[in-house]
Amino acid sequence: MIWRTFSMNSSIFKLNKKEFKLLWRLFWRTQWLMFCTSYTKQQGITYGWVMQPFLEDIYGKGTDEFYEAMQRHLDFFNTTPFVAGFIEALNISMEMESKYCHDIGLEFDNTSISAIKTALMGPLAGIGDAVNLSVLRVVASGVALGLSISGNILGPILFFLIIFIPTVLIRWYTPVIGLKAGGKFISDALKSGAFAAITKGATVLGLIMTGAMVAQFVTFKTTFMHTFNGTAFNLQAVLDSILPGLLPLILTMACFSYLRKKNKPVRVIVLLFVIAIVLTLLGITGGATK
Repeated sequence: MIWRTFSMNSSIFKLNKKEFKLLWRLFWRTQWLMFCTSYTKQQGITYGWVMQPFLEDIYGKGTDEFYEAMQRHLDFFNTTPFVAGFIEALNISMEMESKYCHDIGLEFDNTSISAIKTALMGPLAGIGDAVNLSVLRVVASGVALGLSISGNILGPILFFLIIFIPTVLIRWYTPVIGLKAGGKFISDALKSGAFAAITKGATVLGLIMTGAMVAQFVTFKTTFMHTFNGTAFNLQAVLDSILPGLLPLILTMACFSYLRKKNKPVRVIVLLFVIAIVLTLLGITGGATK
């Protein structure tokens, strides 16, 4: 099958005036992808709204072909919003191919447009969620927390920039790739296993950062000490000899396990507050350290 795309003989990131105008318009319309969602179509209604002006340019406003294309793009759709531009741009490229084939009397299977949208929204959601939730936010939090705790104004500023700048770049360049690379990029990525590799790598990085944050910012120490037959017993020293940071790790994993059972975060906060009071009253935590 022929995939009709823009300027494939030039660099994939080099845009002419027509390409830039199209992508700039797509970039801004995509920001509204989550504006209208439903349980039946998720982002489907807004996806159709994003595609509307481009379909009008391709097929003509009010034509039968335009309404058929709009119907395709009002179906169920759900993926991470900041990578959705890739699928949108790819669909625009395919719609252009469909129109071109129709004009010169060739056959084009329009069901492939919906099929590739359905096939990509899952893998891209995995990549997008991993990068957004497990990498950018975790890295931003790790950098910003230390500064914020010390009262440094750079804390919230860096938190914003570390998330904002990569997000904007991804929102811009994924449609560029989708429009200019067309179907070849998709087939190559799926065959090479690039989607799985990116998702796994991002998840591993996120877990590493989470572990580092637990060790650095979760503080939970016992102050329990007692003398047995003339021998001083320091519970915290014993725990540190087994594994430094053992109590913060246990506390974090317990909270994580509790939340995975669909419990509300507010309950965790209240429960930790109650446990802290009880342990302090029993002299296990909260006392003076020696």
